[in-house]
Amino acid sequence: MANIRFKNLPSLLNDMEKKKWIIDSFFFQYKDEKYIVILKLYKDHKRKPSKYAKAEVEFIRRTNENESITGYIDFYEVHFYNMDQFCDFFGVEKGNSIRNLFIDFSNIFSNYIPLEKTIEKSKQERHLIGQRAEGNNPNAIYCFDVRRNGSKEDGTLNVRSIENSNKAQILRPSLYEKYADDTNLSFFFSDNPDDERNDLEIFEIIAKRK
Repeated sequence: MANIRFKNLPSLLNDMEKKKWIIDSFFFQYKDEKYIVILKLYKDHKRKPSKYAKAEVEFIRRTNENESITGYIDFYEVHFYNMDQFCDFFGVEKGNSIRNLFIDFSNIFSNYIPLEKTIEKSKQERHLIGQRAEGNNPNAIYCFDVRRNGSKEDGTLNVRSIENSNKAQILRPSLYEKYADDTNLSFFFSDNPDDERNDLEIFEIIAKRK
């Protein structure tokens, strides 16, 4: 590990695992543009683009959340899937040495990787993490219910996913804290803002089911 470029990354990944998070965010600046980086760990069943890949990374333009580029990260470099797309997104000339360009980019990026996962996030970060935590419908960010997951065939209780826990914790922290210890409960989200219920409304719905 002594010669790795991203010296903070092992510590960050270990801290995320310890705190049971599969997704994190941090700020990044390249040239004169500011970005939010979403770092997401691979699920066990998901095929990695490389055996050395540690996480997916998405660079999102802070001034326009609809503009982003995705790649993956190992301990040495950020890897992108399309060179032209990389150059267009970050506004750089391709030049004669793409390899040197990616190394220069990774050297700059290494200074922004945090040592640990932090819970305190900006409103924009919370929104982006909430959209990406579960990987299904990115517009489903409006919590409307908390329901039990039932049981397995052997009678043991089903457990909510770490992705669902992360999404609830970042979008609805007070609601999450209320039910965090009961892992048979999952948080349900809609893509319709009119469906959203406040904590008290959800408490009352759950109480009526008992």
